[in-house]
Amino acid sequence: MAERRHLKKAERLEVYNKMRGRCAYCGCELRYEDMQVDHVIPINGWMIQGSDTIDNMLPACRSCNHYKSRMPLEGFRKMVENMPAALMRDSVTYRNAVRFGLVNPAPHPIKFYFEQIEQREE
Repeated sequence: MAERRHLKKAERLEVYNKMRGRCAYCGCELRYEDMQVDHVIPINGWMIQGSDTIDNMLPACRSCNHYKSRMPLEGFRKMVENMPAALMRDSVTYRNAVRFGLVNPAPHPIKFYFEQIEQREE
C-alpha cells in the first residue's frame, strides 16, 4: 500500500484554489480547514493506482471523499447516479416520502462540479 506524503501548506492551498473553495465533486462551498484532498486516481485504488502528485489531487468535502473512497472516477459517478434506486430499494422512509409526493426521484447522468467548470472555461 502506497504511503501518502504530507502536503506542505502551499501545496494544500494550491489544491484548495483549483476549485476556488468548492468541492470538486458536488460543488458545495468548503472552508480551507474543512477541505480534504482527494486523489482523483486513487494511489491505492482497487483497479489502478494514481500518482501522489498535485495534478492528481482535487479538493473534496468530507462526504464526497468518504463516498468516493478508493473508487476510480467513473465508479464514483455510477454509484452517485444509482443513489435514487438504492434509496428506493433500501429505505422505507424514502419510499414513503416518494409515495406521499414529498420527494420526486429524478435520476440523471452526473456531471461533477470540476467537469462543469472545465466545460465553462472552454
